[in-house]
Amino acid sequence: MFSSLSFRRGGLFLALWLVLGARPGAAQIIRHYTTGVIQSLNTLNPGAAMGHNSSTQATLAPPALFGTASLRLGFASYHAPGSTAGLVVESGGVLALAALNGLAIKTYLAPSNVPQQTIALSQLLSLQVLNAGRATAEFTATKSFDQIELVAGGLLNAYTLGLVEAYVDAAAPLPVALVGFQARPTPAGVQLSWQTASERHNAYFAIERAAGEAPITFAELGRVAGLGNSSQAHSYQYLDAAPGSLNYYRLRQVDTDGTATYSPVVAVQASIRTAGAYPVPVLRGQPVHTALPATARPLLTDLLGRPVACPTLPALDGSLDVDTQNLRPGTYWLTLAGTASQRLVVE
Repeated sequence: MFSSLSFRRGGLFLALWLVLGARPGAAQIIRHYTTGVIQSLNTLNPGAAMGHNSSTQATLAPPALFGTASLRLGFASYHAPGSTAGLVVESGGVLALAALNGLAIKTYLAPSNVPQQTIALSQLLSLQVLNAGRATAEFTATKSFDQIELVAGGLLNAYTLGLVEAYVDAAAPLPVALVGFQARPTPAGVQLSWQTASERHNAYFAIERAAGEAPITFAELGRVAGLGNSSQAHSYQYLDAAPGSLNYYRLRQVDTDGTATYSPVVAVQASIRTAGAYPVPVLRGQPVHTALPATARPLLTDLLGRPVACPTLPALDGSLDVDTQNLRPGTYWLTLAGTASQRLVVE
């Protein structure tokens, strides 16, 4: 379930906040039934509405003269907004319109007794449907809840209403809860970072990149090991030291059983930068220092665009030096993918 997409200027930066775990296709939905009676009023056999048993029911019997009956049931855990909740009810005979208007569903989040959401049953069912016998009233929760209540009342004459069961349809627990995935351009390349709230059977993350040119084809850049199982928040990072000008990134999360999950795509425009070479000009045999990482593989060409051998050496600070010992005096261009070419003069 993905929540939002934001844009940041200064080199296209797209950050997607998401929860990772849904396999390609529809998410698996699990139905949860109530597990306990929280409170009841003027209700016979309140425990008969717990769980899933279509042959039993609790009976709400509001007394005459605007009496009220209610039954509040609890779930084993709370459910998030967007979940589909429902009640299966059965009329105790022909009900008047006033009875339907006096029926309501309420949700609660313990320990509060203030309703999270209140829905008139007349919004979900017609009197004709309800009088036909058993009916299901479903709604979408707008707030988190772990209790659901059926309230009946508001008539001069007494009547009864059966509550067979209450349920919530919610997505199955996700193997990895990814709460952030970002990509930003830096002088060293594109810095990818992501954070997990929890992990279950998480073997590793594979980082995949595609260039901005069509056709879009993803290739794996590298892997970062997962924590396996963890209920604690954790942060990950990966540096793409040789990005193109426009790059698309995604994570392939792989479970210990080999099952893979893909995140949505993050796009980033790499910073237009140079190799940061100095000194310029340089005396032949003197190393040229750069701001490139030691793993970079720059291209050296002459003024006609012909490639020239470019031996490199790792510097002590982790950057890259160019060895000019075998270069003839002249003018060259030093280039790395994702950078602007820099003029290099050897004397």
